Amino acid sequence: MLAVVGLTLTACTSGNAGSGNSDQNTVSPELATAVDEAVANALELSGSTEAVVGVWQGDDKAYVRGYGEGVTGATTFRGAQASQPVMCAMLLDLAGKGQIALGRQVSKDLPRQAGIADISYAQLCNQTSALADFKGGFGDRFANNPTRPWPEQELLANGLARSPLAWQGKNVYMSDTNAVLLDRAIRLKENRDTYELLQSHVFDPAGMTATSYPDSFAETEIPKGSLKPLTYPSSGDKPVCEAGVAEITALSPSMLRGAGATLTTVTDLKDFYAKYLSGGFGDKKSAQHVTEFQPAKNPERDEAGEPTSEPDTEGTQIGFGIEKVGPLQGRAGAMTGSLTAAYSDPATGLTVVVALNNSSAGAAFSQALAFQLAALSGAELPWSAEDQGGRLTELAVCQPAAEG
Repeated sequence: MLAVVGLTLTACTSGNAGSGNSDQNTVSPELATAVDEAVANALELSGSTEAVVGVWQGDDKAYVRGYGEGVTGATTFRGAQASQPVMCAMLLDLAGKGQIALGRQVSKDLPRQAGIADISYAQLCNQTSALADFKGGFGDRFANNPTRPWPEQELLANGLARSPLAWQGKNVYMSDTNAVLLDRAIRLKENRDTYELLQSHVFDPAGMTATSYPDSFAETEIPKGSLKPLTYPSSGDKPVCEAGVAEITALSPSMLRGAGATLTTVTDLKDFYAKYLSGGFGDKKSAQHVTEFQPAKNPERDEAGEPTSEPDTEGTQIGFGIEKVGPLQGRAGAMTGSLTAAYSDPATGLTVVVALNNSSAGAAFSQALAFQLAALSGAELPWSAEDQGGRLTELAVCQPAAEG
């Protein structure tokens, strides 16, 4: 792995400012070197061989590049949960045009779907629907059989079987079932395919020229010009290190569907978050939801559902399709062959987007890398680059035992 990482750092990087989905390098040499070293470390610790990274310091300084043979800033990847907020942006845009009321009960548009009584469209994005995540028990199958088709109703059924969780409408639970249900409800209500809806309501308005959503979940071919997905085989949701890294030659994005099947680039994700976090989707009333957060740590409640403890204002906060950690807002994600994270500070314009091609280390790993790169940029954050480097080491997969 060390030899591979050393090779990745020889990939070409533009020394001039770029635009669109091209490589860019207008940051200080010191920051560029620090980013390269951090990514090299992350590649080794995660068992990845390829990565794409973008660091933007406001509007005039950017470092965007790929790591690995032929990988550039234009290389695409499955966005996983880092791209999930595009579904909520679509909802806001439809709400702003008067086509969907955020308080409307989803069951009115899916009358045959059991288990969703009293859930509103807004609750699917602010994570208060009390729907459990559908991925429970599926991790090994996602990794070991990546071409298996996953019907939408099967994913929903697995989430609904564990639902409802406590205090619908009050407690927050990060659950990918929300996005899958949102996708289905909007598609059937509008009588249009999701890829068409996203293109017209989100991708085109945000200038996401290299981003797409599957028009058919029967297609499992790895898109040309994208990261080559890897994973360790999995048992009990843990990597089987002795089996070695497996190259994924075909992949069904149906394993996440609306929760993260979007194919995108680091710059397109940066442009999306810039528009989303600035209230760029929907009208003034609907866009206001993007600025509202509540603690990820749910309080103890009395019999009437009123909190009996003080809210956790210091920890992670959950918003409309996103989370807020310190000043950074965004999401981290993982699906077979992809680790992604995209976080931005709307106040300063600092944005970091990362993608790695081995999913086994999990979403917390890509989040730690994004947070480390944000700290290296000199931003004032409640953590240091060293703190996040330590997290990366703790989250590493299949590392050789230290000699004692």
